[in-house]
Amino acid sequence: MKPAEGQDEGTRRALRLNALLAGSLGLIATMLLFWGKLPFPRTVAWFSLISCFCYFFYALVFDRVCKNCYRGASIALSQIGSAVISVSIYYTGGVVSPLPFLYLAMLVSEAIYGLENNFTVPVSAMGYLIAVWGIYFGFLPDPTPWAAPAYNSPVFLGIVSSLIVAYLFMTKNLSGLVIHHLRSKIESEESQKDALLSKFSELNSTSQLGVLAHRIAHDLRGPIASVSGYLELAALKQRTPEERDELRSVSETVDNMVQTLHGITRFGKPGGPEEEKIHLPDFMRDIVAIAAFAPRAKGVRLEIVEPGDDGLTVSAARADLQQAFFNVIKNAVEAVSDNPDGKRVRIAIARAGRDARVTVSDNGPGIAEETLNTIFRKPVTTKPDGTGVGLLITRDLLVRNRGEIRLRNGRDGGLTVEASLPLA
Repeated sequence: MKPAEGQDEGTRRALRLNALLAGSLGLIATMLLFWGKLPFPRTVAWFSLISCFCYFFYALVFDRVCKNCYRGASIALSQIGSAVISVSIYYTGGVVSPLPFLYLAMLVSEAIYGLENNFTVPVSAMGYLIAVWGIYFGFLPDPTPWAAPAYNSPVFLGIVSSLIVAYLFMTKNLSGLVIHHLRSKIESEESQKDALLSKFSELNSTSQLGVLAHRIAHDLRGPIASVSGYLELAALKQRTPEERDELRSVSETVDNMVQTLHGITRFGKPGGPEEEKIHLPDFMRDIVAIAAFAPRAKGVRLEIVEPGDDGLTVSAARADLQQAFFNVIKNAVEAVSDNPDGKRVRIAIARAGRDARVTVSDNGPGIAEETLNTIFRKPVTTKPDGTGVGLLITRDLLVRNRGEIRLRNGRDGGLTVEASLPLA
């Protein structure tokens, strides 16, 4: 079932229950009017009985006949209810009747069920004014002589009837605004919940990346070892200086591949919440090594600027930093992946006082300044399929390890993300 269909089904069910409740209460009122010793004419009892039949018909029969007509039928049912209330007001004292609050209850009920219509308020106001002023002008007989003193003052009638009509329009507008605000808030919370669930699913997929990395390393380790052995044998033979330079260059490339594989196998290793000493330059090389295998990293130049100080060690939970920095680098890679040329991501590691600072810069489109101001207050994304909570999770992971993160647009374009962690 689609979400909209499920929502409509829930609304229909609530309207059926509401109609069943209204019909039951009306039936009790009808029985009291017919057999109780109440000072009201039988006409009120008949109107109440007719309304009961309409409510019970809607609750038990109509929805089965026309499932897609429930909104129109509910609006029609509201007009019937408005007419019944107007008749009841007429027979219970007119201007002194205590029943106008039923109009307000009906309008609030419509707002709750999302029944937008422009008929109930004018129909109710017209019915009320006819019931009140009809008695005053004499084209309706006065069924309640005990209320006659209230009709001696047209000023009193005007004030009371004007207030009631004004309250009808106010209730319609205010209840609609309040319910709309509540619905919007609930929908926003539901959207954020779905986004978080989607992101947690993404995080779970990222954790599986470690398994994939080990499979990649396993498949490549054998061929690389064979190439390395061949180079060692080739180096033992008599070679010209040019050939030795070529062999040395190839050997260095193979060594780099071995280091990359080493980084891949270290990424995704289980790291619990316990803190450990992490050598940040080596750690970031491992992150970049695995990020290079991301589907959208093709053609992206990932550049690491090594620190002049090799003693940059932090004390943190490895799993938290893996996820945090992988999110940052992955975002940068995705930001530049649509560039026609010159896809660059620069990762710089440096000491900043008592902190170690990792700066990830890209030459992508950057982020609008007004969005940067609220980037950590609510989920924000520039991706068509993004959830907008990746940076929030990254910020929380770094804060949990006494770190912080800042974002700013570069002077020449792109986005720069600075993450700081206290040195161990």
